[in-house]
Amino acid sequence: MIKLRTIIGTLLIQTWVYTNLLTLYIFWRMYHYQEIWLILSFFSLWFLQLNVGKSQLVVKVVQWFDIMSWFDDHQIIEDEKVQKTNSIFCYHPHGIYSYCLLFNLYRKGTLFENIICLGSRAALTAPLSGLIIRLYGIEGVHPQNFNKHLKNGQNVVFVPGGFEEATMTSQKENRLFLKQRKGFIKYALRYGATVYPLFTFGENSLFQTFDKFMNFRLWLNKIKMPGTIFWSRFLSIPEPHNSVVTVCGQGLKCPKIENPTIEDIEKYHQEYIKLVQQLYEKYSPKYAPKIALKIFDTKYIFIIIIQAKCVILIHKLRSYHFIILTTQLNKILTFGLKCYGIGGHLDDSTK
Repeated sequence: MIKLRTIIGTLLIQTWVYTNLLTLYIFWRMYHYQEIWLILSFFSLWFLQLNVGKSQLVVKVVQWFDIMSWFDDHQIIEDEKVQKTNSIFCYHPHGIYSYCLLFNLYRKGTLFENIICLGSRAALTAPLSGLIIRLYGIEGVHPQNFNKHLKNGQNVVFVPGGFEEATMTSQKENRLFLKQRKGFIKYALRYGATVYPLFTFGENSLFQTFDKFMNFRLWLNKIKMPGTIFWSRFLSIPEPHNSVVTVCGQGLKCPKIENPTIEDIEKYHQEYIKLVQQLYEKYSPKYAPKIALKIFDTKYIFIIIIQAKCVILIHKLRSYHFIILTTQLNKILTFGLKCYGIGGHLDDSTK
């Protein structure tokens, strides 16, 4: 039986999801009616939002709702005793909006109790919805924050897969977008931090997802737009009574190298991927039976970027002949890159 406060909290959380629709309406109204009071009010609030930080009141209210009790099993397992300082926790998979990461944050008696969560700068900048997650204590996942917190010996958690991993979310398999995400290893080496893989079994099954037009939706991610299409029986509310078990695997202790080379980063990144795979092999028979883990490569993104630039060029050029020329150039580049194995669909690098 789900607690009443958990049901109320889960419903209230949807205000964060739908503030994006409200923002779109406000933008339309400002453009259509050009109301000075609305324009000044909106941009004043937006400016103030960018300077807002964590609110203990908001954190305590969310904790009181006990959102994770929406699920039947929401335990947190530690494969080994984790360090309380100088650690990077990498959360997998992203899922639709990292639901279990968000609502495990600050959970007392767990590794999440005193951790700093770094999230998408695009999400933090989004009007209104960004304000809510800023008040909840989410900070931008950028070099300044990595340097600041690791220099102070603090623990941080972030989602390496980002928008792309959210776009690839599927109930059929656990998909990770990790092959080219290596920046966190650089910071781990610079500060001699320990890197822990965090994996939530069941994050990918909270919603039904749409798998078609993957390349186009991934292109949207490159311009900082979400590419996920999802639903459940309760619209944007996750399916209740699921099992969502978060496991913290063995840590990768990185040596302190002030200026790590590309070879250093590549070496420890490969070791980290092995730890993720070992974690999955150990716990998936119990928590995700018959669900495969697939780690995707990013070669296909090169063709998407080139296509995107051609589309932008087409819009900028007024001449009909230039449009024809640019379109043909786009086709030639697509064909050429495919010949070299760069274009096409996602490459399953686990085969």
